[in-house]
Amino acid sequence: MKEFTFCIGIDISKDEFHVCCKQSVDEQIVIKGTHNFENSYIGFTEFLSWSLIKTKNAETFYVMEATGIYHEELTHFLYSNGKTVSVVLANKIKHFAKSLNIKTKTDKADASMIAHYGLERYQEPWKPMMPQMKSLRDLCRERLSLKQNIVSLKCQLHALRHAHGTLEFVLQMKQKQVEFMEIDIQAVEQEIKRITMEDKDFYKRVKKVETIKGLQLITIVTILSETNGFIQFNNIRQVVSYAGLDVAERQSGLFKGKTRISKKGNSRIRQCLYMPALSATCYNDNIKALYQRIVERNPTIRRKGVVAGMRKLLILTFVLWKKNEEYNPNYHWNAE
Repeated sequence: MKEFTFCIGIDISKDEFHVCCKQSVDEQIVIKGTHNFENSYIGFTEFLSWSLIKTKNAETFYVMEATGIYHEELTHFLYSNGKTVSVVLANKIKHFAKSLNIKTKTDKADASMIAHYGLERYQEPWKPMMPQMKSLRDLCRERLSLKQNIVSLKCQLHALRHAHGTLEFVLQMKQKQVEFMEIDIQAVEQEIKRITMEDKDFYKRVKKVETIKGLQLITIVTILSETNGFIQFNNIRQVVSYAGLDVAERQSGLFKGKTRISKKGNSRIRQCLYMPALSATCYNDNIKALYQRIVERNPTIRRKGVVAGMRKLLILTFVLWKKNEEYNPNYHWNAE
């Protein structure tokens, strides 16, 4: 990535966004201007004109914090106008502010800090998702949401059936809601398969990954859509960290805390991998062996073995997708 002397930090919310333009001059960072704009197309055009004046049409790096969905329209607008944009996770900005001992918390101060962050820290430029991948991601997220809702409904139905004197009408309504959601899940899954099969090359690569025992098409497509086909991932460590399956240790002096996964990542990937990992610990010989070794060391915490299986399935998906190869169960691999 080329170096920029100008960076504009953007702190965005539902109705408006605050910006701060900073320039790096002789290893010093100088504020060139601050402003706030409406979070709409009119506000975007006004902001673009303002930024061109403040930077004198020089190459500029636009950095913003990932704030729900409110940053998406501005991100696409800037990218379509040929600007270099980066979207940073909120926890990175938070830790950067702590490192500078910044205690003030306002929209204007946040925009200034984000601009400072953009000038000091390397950030991968943002790229939009392919339309097909965006559609698949929306469908996969809707499926996971429906799955969560149906589990909740079934728990409620179970409680009502075992409660004293529950009205039959209420039971019937709750049962209808469950059946309605099951139909919706089937419809979403059919649409996911249809879109996947439209692109023959994409479908062939998915089928190669599906040769891993324990993984099926829906899970594979969910992982691919959440990672945008692993486009911006260069190694296994990045993928594992993105999914929040990396190990976090807490130890200081005589204190030794429990070793757990960080869970600081994409929860949807973890959610879609849990049941496949349970299946793989029974039917995939390599993952089964890994599971048994971990359970032998931790007999009271069997979930550690399942989590290790989740991590291994994710790694295998990444490797096979990048290499465009089928799974070879006889390949010598490091199960740890």
